[in-house]
Amino acid sequence: MASQLPRPQATLSSALDPRRILDMNYAFASTAMLVAAVRLRIFTLLAQGALTSAELAALAHTDQDPIERLIKGLEGLALVEREGETYCLTALSDRFLVEGKPEYLGGDTLAMLDYLPAWFELDRTVCTGQPYRDLGDASTAEAFFAPRVRDLFPLVHPVAKRTAAIVPLGVRKRSPFHVLDVGAGSAPWSAAFTLQYPSALVTALDLPGVVEQGREQVAELGLSDRYTWLAADMDTIDYPPSFYDLVIIAHVCRFIGEARTRVLLSKLAKSLRSGGTLLLADVFFSDDRHSPAAALTLDLSMLVNTSQGHIWTCGEVSTWLEDSGLSEFRRIDGVGPFPVIVGKKGENR
Repeated sequence: MASQLPRPQATLSSALDPRRILDMNYAFASTAMLVAAVRLRIFTLLAQGALTSAELAALAHTDQDPIERLIKGLEGLALVEREGETYCLTALSDRFLVEGKPEYLGGDTLAMLDYLPAWFELDRTVCTGQPYRDLGDASTAEAFFAPRVRDLFPLVHPVAKRTAAIVPLGVRKRSPFHVLDVGAGSAPWSAAFTLQYPSALVTALDLPGVVEQGREQVAELGLSDRYTWLAADMDTIDYPPSFYDLVIIAHVCRFIGEARTRVLLSKLAKSLRSGGTLLLADVFFSDDRHSPAAALTLDLSMLVNTSQGHIWTCGEVSTWLEDSGLSEFRRIDGVGPFPVIVGKKGENR
């Protein structure tokens, strides 16, 4: 009797398409193409007008064949379009990838080169519990962020401007309106409130190397006369009591962990005047901690890039703010990819 061969599982094989895994395997190629194009200034050159591959090669100081192959790859990413023998920008690349434009993100693209080594050590971190580096450490953070904070400005400032336009601060007619920006970086958040409130005077706090970059950014906005910069460690500096009308702490807490965040929030709450406002912006999980996808990814980034960093829910952070003595919490949705939390200090506190 002939042996019976197993039946092919047609339904299973047709339902399980490996292309998603293959796409993940080669996801790095999209990043590499974008990095190469930014380094070669392809998008900035094409902003002058449509060019043939030969013309583009001459401007980029390369041979025609490799540049044409790169351009075709960018066409596949919908970052350039072909018109006959010439190539031109798409609306997306024209807005975000041309040097000199206010929303230029090419600097953030190049920063990925420094993030990738940490990600490819993820398995080691999972096994040992030791991160690739600790961006919660002051000296490590200063060296890492000082060259990058200005690249983050066009990414963050539009969100900050939308927030500043709708946050109810109850600014009094008296002048000045004192603002403290903790971990200010290139000052995208405090600049938004400074532009919104003509009486605002900002004290911007960050590490020395970062402060230099922040000063340059604020000078370009014409706001230098309304800023005082403090080059210091936010954990050790003495904050004046009951002084500030608004305290901003944006995209800091997830790097330093719960214990340090709680201590810092307590200090900042004491530095607010009665009726003052604390604004906390960061990346947040949904309440069930299973979404959004960007938060899940950034939580892993905290695993490999910090010793104590985590992503939390808005509810968890609001509890810490309440423990620090704040109240009247408001969660602001829709201004950016993640909510912003606002709390107030009671009039009699």
